[in-house]
Amino acid sequence: MHSRSIVYGGLAASLLLGAFTANAQQSDSKMPAWPELKKKIEAHWSTTYPTEKVLSVEPKGGVEYSSTERVTETDWWWTDVKEISGAFARQTALVTVERANRSRARFEVAALYRGADNKYRFDKIAVGPVAELGAPGAPALPSSKAASELFLAAWRKARPDFTPSAVTILGTPAMNQSGERRWINYKLAIDAVGTAKGPAKFSGKKVRCEPADYASALKWDAVSSSWIADEASIVNINEDSACSLAP
Repeated sequence: MHSRSIVYGGLAASLLLGAFTANAQQSDSKMPAWPELKKKIEAHWSTTYPTEKVLSVEPKGGVEYSSTERVTETDWWWTDVKEISGAFARQTALVTVERANRSRARFEVAALYRGADNKYRFDKIAVGPVAELGAPGAPALPSSKAASELFLAAWRKARPDFTPSAVTILGTPAMNQSGERRWINYKLAIDAVGTAKGPAKFSGKKVRCEPADYASALKWDAVSSSWIADEASIVNINEDSACSLAP
């Protein structure tokens, strides 16, 4: 995984996206709507990375608010982590781009805002982890929504011991290739209700399953030119280790 740094007066300051703690409960109405946030991200890309063509910008979750923000600053010989107090908000998004050499990549970014005078004002765009989507001619990574729907359908077909209701993608998917074979591994959370065909401890109860990423894969089917879920791996998931009763 790679990340891009934000430079301030000779210092490379990389925002730790995972260090933003949403511990302040506020209303999304104080933040701009998604269309405006999307325009901010697209404008940042066109000016900062002009050789890259933006193919899509998707929101990842909702707006998060926090009373602290942690930033890492590095120079030639030192690294310093600072925690800043105040009012902060961010919207995480997934940006899929095509480079000049036709290769594609998906970046996780955050539109960051600072609160003042009961209003949030734009601060900056922070660029975090990137997932390489393959060389020219490789199939494009499916959208998060499309991938979730494929896994939901596969779980409903392959696991009669559960009645799945939702699939959430956790983290950034990993594209893999071996010869002509292409597949994508995902870290998933599956919300379901246990049925009488499974363990008694889950029967009729709400369950959340988080299997290892190697058990949740989409495979490229060249015949149909589409991504399909690897149902065999889903069948083999051990529900005792991967699933637990939902709180």
